[in-house]
Amino acid sequence: MKKIIALAILLAVATCTLNAKLNLPTKRLGNETYYYYEVKKNETVHDIANKIGVNKDIILKYNPSARNGVAKKQLLFLPVNEFIDTKQNTGNKKMIAEDVVTHIVKSGESVYGISRTYGVTESELLAANPSIAYGLKVGEQLIIPVKPSSSKIVYHTIKTGETLYGIAKAYNTTIEKLIELNPGIASANLQVDDVVMILPNTTKDIIVQKDIKQFIPYVVTAGDTYESVAAANGINVKVLKDANPEVSKLKKGKTIYIPRDAIDKQVVNTSAMTEEQLEKNYKDKFDEVYNDVHSPNKDNSVNISIILPFQTDMANRNKNARDYDDFFNGFVMALDSLGGKLTKPLNINVYDTKLSPGITDSILSLDALKKSDIIIAPSESDQLQRILAYGQKNNIDILNCFYTQSEDYINNQRSMQVNIPSPYLNASIIEMLRTKFQDYELVFLDDPSETSKDIYEEIKKYANVSKHPHKTLTIVSDLTGKSLSRYLDPATKYLFIPANGKEAFISKYATGIIEAKATRVDCRLELLGHPEYTMYLKKHKDEFMAIDTHIYSRFFLPDNAEVKALSNKYVKRYGTKLSTSTPNMSVFGFDVGMFLVNAYINDVTPGDKASSYEGIQTNFFFERANNWTGYINKSVRIINLTPKKELKITDLNE
Repeated sequence: MKKIIALAILLAVATCTLNAKLNLPTKRLGNETYYYYEVKKNETVHDIANKIGVNKDIILKYNPSARNGVAKKQLLFLPVNEFIDTKQNTGNKKMIAEDVVTHIVKSGESVYGISRTYGVTESELLAANPSIAYGLKVGEQLIIPVKPSSSKIVYHTIKTGETLYGIAKAYNTTIEKLIELNPGIASANLQVDDVVMILPNTTKDIIVQKDIKQFIPYVVTAGDTYESVAAANGINVKVLKDANPEVSKLKKGKTIYIPRDAIDKQVVNTSAMTEEQLEKNYKDKFDEVYNDVHSPNKDNSVNISIILPFQTDMANRNKNARDYDDFFNGFVMALDSLGGKLTKPLNINVYDTKLSPGITDSILSLDALKKSDIIIAPSESDQLQRILAYGQKNNIDILNCFYTQSEDYINNQRSMQVNIPSPYLNASIIEMLRTKFQDYELVFLDDPSETSKDIYEEIKKYANVSKHPHKTLTIVSDLTGKSLSRYLDPATKYLFIPANGKEAFISKYATGIIEAKATRVDCRLELLGHPEYTMYLKKHKDEFMAIDTHIYSRFFLPDNAEVKALSNKYVKRYGTKLSTSTPNMSVFGFDVGMFLVNAYINDVTPGDKASSYEGIQTNFFFERANNWTGYINKSVRIINLTPKKELKITDLNE
């Protein structure tokens, strides 16, 4: 007996409008219930389709032999689950686009950052949420007064039980469009209270594939048994018997039906699919779809492009060019260190813009650049903007290492901001005060002769709104231990917060705190130091240690064995010592190289925990500000100089 080929692929333009249930008898075949129709004399498939009220193609899908005609008394099978009464299927309830959005405050967020994220002003956000005038509380619910958008973009706050598929159905959009607008959705699972950006009424045709059973009539010949027929057709005996429940024993001339597995493919518009159909189609291939949207046409190699104005062959190179040289030298040393550890081909392409926007445009027109996984961009604004726009258009990550005040991450999903923006830095320090120093009284040291730092004013707002115990001392002349002692209560912990990072201000209060610390052993006195303090360590290190100082900074280069080893390698390779700049650009290049190569070689998304990297001078803990923005490096180093003459370095993200 000739074996029946068990595969059929049907491709037809269709919709998912469900067919009404049929007025036909049913029978249970295996685990599924089927309608069946017994062919009458001289009937054709066309006649039968009109008679029972279905499309002819549906009959042929499940009964492919009917393409060659049908015989009297032949049975035609149609699965009941494809024919549901449309009157009972009211579909998903449509969501109404929200004119206000609920945002739950997360750790490290600020009024500034939230307002920029949603494209509203701080004043508008404050007007809608008067309670945040003096600061935010983690877990606080904010109302975002969303403005009408010409692009028709809306925002939706995820509620308990909601799925990406349900949201796509409710807003008549696609999974691909949701992923495109919200690259922060790294898997099909959503977090309650997260907010997603949506462009409603953006559907598309997709190919939907499902496994089906087809039934092939077979006329029994002499000597046939269930076992022999099943073996000849590569199916299980039980499956064959289940498809023919009324036939206990095979007899010559009897017609039985051989079930075979087949694949049905249909071109379907997503607007016609149910939530369940969307989930079934996308759930097992979500990562594949995500990569198709955000990383198309990438091969198995890692391609890093460096586009900087090195200004080679130019007579008057500026300081930035020399810094870029140092950065690149450190980057090359990282490649040396990784050496044979690479598991994929690594290509580094280096371009010199010569500080010319025109040359930058020429570089961006190169076909080879489109293969980049990431581009390291310069600080010069006109060149940076061109490269950021290129990355957004071509789905290429852009690493902004050098421009510290950039806000491009807000509107550019491909932007990766290495230096944490000031509002996020401030919010991180406030969160540290709220947790690590929650049982300390904050002492604000005002300096009437200088402008206070923004973070100083932000911490004051936090203390007021949260009722964190605090007091303010105005430092006009040098503070003494005796005068300070009058403000200290027994058995109390104090954290002193200077108004600014000026070195001259340190000499006004440091001696007084050290003296009070020696006499008031019943109290605990510590100091919050500003980033500038790292530049004063040579002169003030002993004072900072005596006080027990916690300096926050985006970066810090310790004086340890690891740095000395790197310095020795640098001298050996380049014949010159590391520069004394702050930050040290060569060490910065080394850290960036180690982070990038490790992340991209291992196929790790920058925002994943596995991509985090603790460098010598700079740490990398990238996160998106929300689901639709670019990345910011959340790293904030805390350098603790203790009375035990220790220097401890931690990161608030650890």
